[in-house]
Amino acid sequence: MRSLIRLFGVALPAVTTGAIVLVVFADVIARNFFQAPIPWAHDLAVVMMAVTVWFGLAGACMSDQMFGIATVVERLPPRLQMAAMVAADLLTILIAAAVVRAAYAQISTARFTTFLALGWPKWIIAAFIAAGMIMIIIVRLLDIVARLRGEKNFQ
Repeated sequence: MRSLIRLFGVALPAVTTGAIVLVVFADVIARNFFQAPIPWAHDLAVVMMAVTVWFGLAGACMSDQMFGIATVVERLPPRLQMAAMVAADLLTILIAAAVVRAAYAQISTARFTTFLALGWPKWIIAAFIAAGMIMIIIVRLLDIVARLRGEKNFQ
């Protein structure tokens, strides 16, 4: 499971970041030198940015880079650290679940609207955020289980 999340949460965001640079660079060259912008470049960059951000959050979560949680927990006495990390993991799971619920609501109400140039449905962006949050939930659950088993290196 961790290898799959590493693929989608680390490798895929790295590839899409490179693809964003290439698409935007190509559009700038086409616009400035040939006066012919690539009509779908902006929409494709937006979709790839969503993949990069939402899936990249799962990779960051897997590496324990979750917005300073570890910094706060490390300052606690050792006997409180595990309880604080599990509490932080549970809170992260609840927040991610709420985001998945909101993304589902967006998907169910935006099924007929599309990106102008691509013609893709707009709910694709909401689907990416839901997938990223589901990966975060899985990572946090795996970390809770590893901590409770007493495993030192659970990444």
